[in-house]
Amino acid sequence: MNRILHGAGVRSQRSKSAFSLNLHAPHKRRGLGDAKNLVGRDVGSDAPRRRIPIWLIPGFAIGAVFAALAVTHVRVELIDQGYKRYSAVERLQALEEEQRILTARLNELRDPARLATLAQKMGLSRPDRVIALAPPGDGLRP
Repeated sequence: MNRILHGAGVRSQRSKSAFSLNLHAPHKRRGLGDAKNLVGRDVGSDAPRRRIPIWLIPGFAIGAVFAALAVTHVRVELIDQGYKRYSAVERLQALEEEQRILTARLNELRDPARLATLAQKMGLSRPDRVIALAPPGDGLRP
């Protein structure tokens, strides 16, 4: 470090990139000069210094309104989808019940005992022999 003499005091010179604390610098004291500026002044009515620019406040308000509308829209859509899902589940259950009823009815109509009883009522009987018919041009099938 290079030492430079300034008047009566000695200071060390450092590079700009190095962090330095100047412990020998005199502290600025508040004297009567600061108090003289406050005489006759109403300190309580001084407006506080704004930290947010005034033009940003409407932007924040509009952004908050749009955010609230977006959240409301999402909630309404969620409720609507819930109702649609509920009605689809009800429709599915009704269709499954209808399928069970129709399957039971089909099994009832195909029941061999029921068909035999129906055939007897109509005067039909079991055949004594079965004749196999072949389409023309085909030979006898084994």
